[in-house]
Amino acid sequence: TSGTPHGALPSGLPSPPPPAPERCLSPDETPAPGDAVCFPGGELDQELEITTSGTADAPVYYRGNGTVVPGIRVKADNVVVEGFVSKGAKSTGIVANGENVTVRDNEITQVEYDGDDVDAIRFFGDGAQILNNRVYDLEANDIEDSHVDCIQTFAVELPGSSNVVIQGNRCEGIRAQCLMAEGPNDEGGSGEGVSRNWLFDGNYCDAHADAQSVALEDIQDVTISNNEMVGEGNKAFALGMNSTGVVVRDNRIGPDYGREVGFDDPSAAQGYQGPPAE
Repeated sequence: TSGTPHGALPSGLPSPPPPAPERCLSPDETPAPGDAVCFPGGELDQELEITTSGTADAPVYYRGNGTVVPGIRVKADNVVVEGFVSKGAKSTGIVANGENVTVRDNEITQVEYDGDDVDAIRFFGDGAQILNNRVYDLEANDIEDSHVDCIQTFAVELPGSSNVVIQGNRCEGIRAQCLMAEGPNDEGGSGEGVSRNWLFDGNYCDAHADAQSVALEDIQDVTISNNEMVGEGNKAFALGMNSTGVVVRDNRIGPDYGREVGFDDPSAAQGYQGPPAE
């Protein structure tokens, strides 16, 4: 373990949603804020599209109960997606696009390459929470020259994502990176909004890109803490352009990394707190 002593977590982060209500609606019913839509288990033959939003005080819960589905696509705000097995999705296991979307306690496996990169989870929007998901056997077919990441976000056509929590996830056998995050002012970005105030904590990262297992570009004020880095690479954490104010502490770094932290751009030194970086 290396890094600075324990300190306060970032303020302004969302709290995990409470447990879903016991009363369930069936998947063919339209929920109101605060309702839970419960799936019966078994397998679905089409990808699940979630388009009905909740409110900030009363999210809509989508409870999988172990239901196997070939991909989940969220285009809604204030929803919780939990307890599904995403298996056989095209390109990405779960895509979360919206404000205050929580993706928790899911499994993602066997994503199929279809010409785009292969990822387990992609998220876009403020208040995203990616919690306690397990990713394993991610590649379902020949990935050709695809870049395979566990969790990814970017801001090419959309604004940045702020107040984000990525915690307790388990990324097993990932060809490239555990987390790839690019903000709106990165090269090719939308230039809209900011990506700021993140917590990346308590994740298990078995990732094998040559350069790094976690890459931040134009993401500010990130706390990286208590992660178990068991993969390999030149460095565990790469801080790129305009990734300022990053705090790195109390991570467990495996022996197959050259170092814990590296600066890919001199701007990353601004406000940095953590072990020595090069």
